[in-house]
Parts: sequence; C-alpha cells; structure tokens
Amino acid sequence: MIKKIMNEFLILGHRGYRAKFVENTIEAFKKAREYGADGIEYDSRLTKDGTLVVLHDDNINNRKLKKLTYEELKQIHFKNGETIPMVEEVISNLDEQAILNLEIKEVEAAVPSYVITKRMNAIDRTLFSSFKIDALRKVRSLDKSAKVGLLIEYDPLKYVDELNKEIDLYSLNLWIDALKDNIEISKEFLHKWKEKGLKIFLWTVNDPKDLHTFKGLYDGIITDEVEKIVEVRRQIAKEKL
Repeated sequence: MIKKIMNEFLILGHRGYRAKFVENTIEAFKKAREYGADGIEYDSRLTKDGTLVVLHDDNINNRKLKKLTYEELKQIHFKNGETIPMVEEVISNLDEQAILNLEIKEVEAAVPSYVITKRMNAIDRTLFSSFKIDALRKVRSLDKSAKVGLLIEYDPLKYVDELNKEIDLYSLNLWIDALKDNIEISKEFLHKWKEKGLKIFLWTVNDPKDLHTFKGLYDGIITDEVEKIVEVRRQIAKEKL
C-alpha cells in the first residue's frame, strides 16, 4: 500500500506537522494529514512498565523514560494539553489511508512495535525504520514481508550491501545534510540503490531546493514543513503536464 502519489513522491510529516504543532502529538499527526501529507513519521520507545509510547528522546523533563510508568507519564502535559500518546492511539486516530513510518528508537521496542502495528491492521501501510540494525533484524524475523528501512547519517557504503543481503531492506532513509556534503557522489549512490530496487526516503527536507537537487532520486520526503513541501510537489506535477 506504500506507493508514490501522483507519480512523484510520498510526503511524510516528521513527527507530524512539526513546524507548526507540538511534535509527536495526535494534533500534529492529524494536521500533517489535513495539510496534505500522505502520512507521518513517528517514534517508538518503551516505558518502565513496557508500554509502547511515541517519544523521540529517551527522557522528558529531565526524567528518563525507562524510569517512568505510563501512568506517571500521563501526568506530563504538552503546551497543547495533550499527553504522550501510545503507538496504538496514533494509528487509531489517523485515517486508514495514512502511510506510517515508525522509527524504532531502541532494540527492545522492535517486537512491540511490530506486534501492535499488526494488531491494529496497519502492517501493509507501515515502514519500520531504525538506526539500530538489531531492531530491523527483529522485525524481519517476525515477518519476511514487512517493510524495513535503514536510517543512515554517514558512511552508508560500508555495510549497506551486506545488510541488504541479510535482511532484504525495503528502503534507505538518508539524512539530507549528509547527502549535500558531496552532491555528485550522493547522486551516484542514490541511483545505484534505486537501480537495485530499494526505495529512497530523505530526511529532514525543509528546503525546496533539495527536492530539485536530487529530483528523480527519491521516493519519499520526510519534512517538518508539510505545506511548503506539498506545494513544491504540486508545482513539480504541473511541470510534467
């Protein structure tokens, strides 16, 4: 079910519509969809009592998440009045067409992330991504057809070939700032892996110029600036008419 839109590329709201709303909240996720994103990118971690919640950092208000139960966590409110949501709450609050890119922030969250997503009947539209290779291995061990994506900041050439052979990657999720360090080499790298059948997702792309620099070499864009990137995609589509 994860496919390109308008024969161009997917747009995923980075932690929701982060530029205008509180990140990783139900409001931010809903607004990302409302303003034209095809889906969202969000993060999973475990609390002290094993509840799978959506939080980017491993602490909140200078308190380690692993030392807080879910009930304790619910006492903490964001400025919009919301509390940290559970993964299943995010899925249930979005429409069934929303694409979900769940970043697994810690290895121990991998199995619960998969199990809950499956229980919510959202496997077909979910991309499980992580910097943690063992997290991707765990997802792959549970489901040979699950979509798993490797998050990369620097030096991907050292291990992508070997890892792809081992766990059959669906995508490479690459940091746009690293790609811009050497644009020509980056273009060669992207072309190589697209030729091999991998999907390419770029994060975090907030500057429209980056879309044009790597045009044709990506399948998805993860952005804080949902409206801005949606408008650029609309313009690109018009140019092809």
